[in-house]
Order: sequence, then C-alpha cells, then structure tokens
Amino acid sequence: MSEVGQSRKLGEMKNLFLQNIKEIIEKAIIEAGFEIKSIDIHIEKTKNPEHGHFATNTALLIAGKYGIKPRDAAEKIEKYIKADVIEKTAIAGPGFINMWLKTEYYSNICKDMLDDIDSYLKGVIQLEEKQTMMLDYSSPNVAKPLGVHHLLSTIIGDGIKHIYKKVGYNVISDNYLGDMGTQFGKLIFAIKKWGDEKEIAKDPINTLLNLYVLFHNEAEKDSSIEDEARGEFKKFEDGDEINRKWWRKIVDWSLLELKPLYERLDIEFDYMHGESFYEDKMGEILKKGREDKVFVDGNNGAWIVMPNDPNDSPAIVRKSDGSTIYLTRDLAQTKYWEDTFKPDLMVWVVDVAQSLHFRQRFDASKKLNQTSAPMVHVNFGRMQFKDGAMSTRKGNMVRLDDLLDEAEKRAHNTIDDKGIDLSEHEKKELSRIMGIGSVKYNILSQNRTTNITFDWDRMLSFEGNSAPYLMYTFARAKSIIRKSEVNLGSIESFKLVDLGDCEMEILTDVLMYPDVLVRAMEEFKPNHIANYLYHLAQSFNTFYNAEQILKTEDKLLKSRLKIVATVMTIIEDGLSLLGLEVPEKM
Repeated sequence: MSEVGQSRKLGEMKNLFLQNIKEIIEKAIIEAGFEIKSIDIHIEKTKNPEHGHFATNTALLIAGKYGIKPRDAAEKIEKYIKADVIEKTAIAGPGFINMWLKTEYYSNICKDMLDDIDSYLKGVIQLEEKQTMMLDYSSPNVAKPLGVHHLLSTIIGDGIKHIYKKVGYNVISDNYLGDMGTQFGKLIFAIKKWGDEKEIAKDPINTLLNLYVLFHNEAEKDSSIEDEARGEFKKFEDGDEINRKWWRKIVDWSLLELKPLYERLDIEFDYMHGESFYEDKMGEILKKGREDKVFVDGNNGAWIVMPNDPNDSPAIVRKSDGSTIYLTRDLAQTKYWEDTFKPDLMVWVVDVAQSLHFRQRFDASKKLNQTSAPMVHVNFGRMQFKDGAMSTRKGNMVRLDDLLDEAEKRAHNTIDDKGIDLSEHEKKELSRIMGIGSVKYNILSQNRTTNITFDWDRMLSFEGNSAPYLMYTFARAKSIIRKSEVNLGSIESFKLVDLGDCEMEILTDVLMYPDVLVRAMEEFKPNHIANYLYHLAQSFNTFYNAEQILKTEDKLLKSRLKIVATVMTIIEDGLSLLGLEVPEKM
C-alpha cells in the first residue's frame, strides 16, 4: 500500500474546498443525466482571474463518453450548478466550465482564519476521530557527533510531526537512539587497547570518534580485530560489568552533546528510547517467533525470517553466536508501541538506503501479528555536497554544530550586505532565525524522495524559493499592518470590496491552504507547504508592487488590510509547520 493510502484510510477528511466544489459539480452532472466516476472530476484554479476563479474540464470527458459535443455537455451541466458559494459560471473554449465565487465567501474565510487559524483548519479538515501517530525520526548513533547527514531525518520528521498535529492527530515522537550494536564492541575494544579515560573525559565525542576511526584503520591492516570487537559486544550483551560500565559512559557523554543541538534546532521529543531500552524486551519476541515458526534456522545456527518476495534476502533476527541484531530490537519497539500507546499509525523517517530493512521489518511484524496499525517508512534521498559522500568511519563528515555556526555567520553577512537597519542585538537574533531557518527550509522545500544539494547562495537569497524571501514577505506584511495603526483584532470584521486581479489571485490561494495541508499530510511531504507559501508570497508581492494599500479610501483600505493580514497569518502558520520562526522586522 502507498504512503498516501496508508494515511488516508485512518479517517476521511471532510469539507475541504476542492472536495466541496467537486461535489457540487458531481451533483450537477447527475442531475443533467450523465454518469462519471468521482475520481475523474478535476477542479483547477484558473491561471487568469478574468476567466473565473476555478474551472473544470469534466464536460470534455463526458462528451467523449456519450459521443456529444463538449460545449453541449458543458451547457447541460452548467444549468444545474447551484451553490451558495458560486457567484456565476461560464463556458469557455471547447467546453471548460469556469466558476466565480462570491466575494462574501472569501471574506468569511479570511475572517475565520484571522480569528483562529488552528480552529479554522481543524474545522475544515474535520478528522473523523482523534488519531494517535507514533513517529520515529532523527535516531542518531551515539558516540559520534551529529553530522549534516542527520539533518534530513531530523528536519523532515519534525515537519511531519507539526503537520499531523495541526490537523488534529495526537503525535508521539520517539527518538530511537542507536545506543547498542557492534559499533560499541568496536569502541570498547578501542578504548581498552588505545584509550585513556581521563583524556576521553576532556573531549569525549571527538576522542571517541578518533578511536572509532583508528579502529577501522587498524582493522584494514588486521581483520582479526573485527572478531575481537564482536566478542566485546557479546560480552556486553551477556552482562560483563566492565563493558557495561564503558557503554554507560559512552551513552552519557553522547547525550551531553546531543541535547544542546536539538535545543538549537528547536526540536523536542516525547521520548528518546534508544535500542538499549528494548534489551529486556527481545526475549519475548524471540520466543514467540520460534513458537510461531516465523523465526527459522539459517546458516550456522542463526535465526532468520524468510521473505515473502523471493528477490529479497532472508532477515536475520539472531546471529549464530546468539547475539541479537538491529532488527530484533526493531520488532521489540513495534510491540512496545502497540502495547503502550495503541497507535493508529506508525511512521519511521529513515533514508532510502534502508528500504530493504523496512520491508523485512514490516513483513516480520505482520507475521508476528504485532499490530493492525499501518506501518509507513517515509524515505528520503541523500544530502549531496560538491566533495562527494561523507563517511563517519573515514572521519571526514561535516559536523552539524559547525554548519549551523556557518549558517548564522553567513546570514549576518547577508543582513549587513542588505543594509538592514537593525541594532546589533537585533541583527544577531535575525541571523539566528534566518540562518537556522534557511538550513531547515532548504531541506523541506525540496521533494524528500530526491537527493538534496546544499547551496548556500540559494538558501540565503532574498529572491526565489527561500526562507529569507518568505520571512521578508511576512515582515513586509506586518509592517503594513503596523503603519496602518489599525488594531489587528478588528481587521477580521472588515469587508472585501472592489477586488482586482491581484487580490483575486491571493484569495484563491488562500482557499487552497487546507487542501495543501492535507496533501502534505497524506504524502508525508512538507515541500507541498513550502511551495504553496512561495506562490502565496509571490502573489502578495505582485499585489504590493501593483497597488496602493495604505493610501486609499477607507473601504478599500480595510479590504486590502484584511488581505494583507490573512497572508501574514498563513505565512506565519505555514512556516511554523516547517519548524521556522518569523522575525518581527527585517
């Protein structure tokens, strides 16, 4: 089942704008004596407001089915299009039906958004019932510094969390730290052979990374130490006190570095259940798997799960030496989630390289009857740099804290280059908001299924699809409201009047916000929101440059202030879904 399908089955969304218009058209088609599948009815925003606000080509499909002229089909359907929200209709071209909506309808939508955008969105989307979603993202391995490559799961996962919360889900986030596994055998071996506890304590993460790299360098010369490292991990699993002590120190040292970085990114988790949390929960999984004959004997006494797809390899759940593996702990996680939270949806945000692993994991979970909840692997491509792929083992990765420092520094330089009139304190705060926000937006504005190239110039540009462009648009809108000296709370009651093409372009965009939000949710793709915000900002800036806003007569001033305030509200709300702050001024 597709990601969209797995999400959609949890509860149908009601009263979305496009769905409402679609139902109006479908009713008219039936009353005109035609039949068509609902899925074949398409509604689009028109490119030119002079030709209507929205249009459908359904008459062309019906004409082909019934062997009549498209305009004749369109004329028959048009007679039955009746709805309070529609001002008028017209037939264009070979048989398109164009629709204009009533100004009062746009005015009411803006009022509702300005009153309480959270309540408006939940009221429009109307999730059938409260759903619980378990969400696993970030999940770095401890004992290593966070690198740029950790950003993708961390930022994409956090965006998905905000989106699902917005539509009414109870989202429980769980950072599945890699705090078990053979890498600890390698580190413990390296510490015992080459390490010094006092030296490690002075700079734990860098020292541990150096020891990890040293281990691999030495293993290339003498492969036997790989076996010794596996032995150290087996001793750890068997409860060896010395190895347990070193493992605890490694984990504690790592958490000291992780927490400040998450705070800097403004990312919080409900739980940080590492692999070790499931150590005492694996025995039950292994016992059930054997009893149910899901776990069968493999080579040299290993336990495996045979795949459904003959092209996939068997999945190992217990190695030949009796030690567990990543998959064993994964299955324990699924059972714990089911028993503890009884979720309606389980989601893991992990890169595309783990696709086989997740197929094996989901297959094993189903064979064990662990949960009836849909399980979704939200995959993403790799972060691309000009100097090629990064590798922790070789020690040439770009550290996340260094990248965030560089982002804030470059943002500060951009602010100086633009000559933005701010105090030094304000510049520092704007540099933080703009720098961190640009890093996040660079990731979330792109389709997660593609590789993402890091481009400093594009990220920090005040033009194009970038965080600074959207932040500047928000600041511009806020400045207009501030200069008007009109109380923001009173603007929602203003009426829309004398709407020109620029205003209609904005207002038709405004209507689409809930539809875009649901699409981003269903597809687990925050880039739909980013692209929508960019288009809305473009429409607003065209309006700003073409029309007087503050120097107009009272009724028109109020109308335009209502549009400005609505755009400002949506941009702030949309950026918050992407985990971005907005500056007070720029």
